[in-house]
Amino acid sequence: MTTEINEQDVITPGAIASGASYSNRIIPCENVAGETTNVRRDLGSGTAPRRKRGLHRSPLLYEAIGILNEHGYAPFRLLDNPDFHDAIIATKDKSAGLLIAVIYSQKQVPDAHTLRELFPQKVDKARAMVKSTPHRVMIWVNSPVSGWRFYRVDIGGISYDWDLAKELGR
Repeated sequence: MTTEINEQDVITPGAIASGASYSNRIIPCENVAGETTNVRRDLGSGTAPRRKRGLHRSPLLYEAIGILNEHGYAPFRLLDNPDFHDAIIATKDKSAGLLIAVIYSQKQVPDAHTLRELFPQKVDKARAMVKSTPHRVMIWVNSPVSGWRFYRVDIGGISYDWDLAKELGR
């Protein structure tokens, strides 16, 4: 009498006792007879590292960079800026550079007064940066109704920048 052995019946060395495959294996809380648990102890606390704020950039930031590129500016993203998570520095020829905070607003922002009401913290942070940077500080706001609006920030307050809007054809 001969017995046929199928490939399915062969047990290979290192096979898992429970019959589970590696693709769907869950590491048990307790040891299961015949299995070894391979838990990496060198990963620290076991929690995934948190991403730093400011690493995620909105699509509007890339749209603003595209607008600047079209008009001869050399834009650079600012990373890890604690005041503005979506910010750009743009230079053109030998003129003073622009430090631009990009904001999206679901509400229409037709004037500087409305910008101040909707985003008082951003405006205050931008006004504080005027003293410490050689660049012209700006806030660019995009809203569904108005589109792009360009505001210049000074120590005394904010105002719509008509010159830049004319230069950008907006």
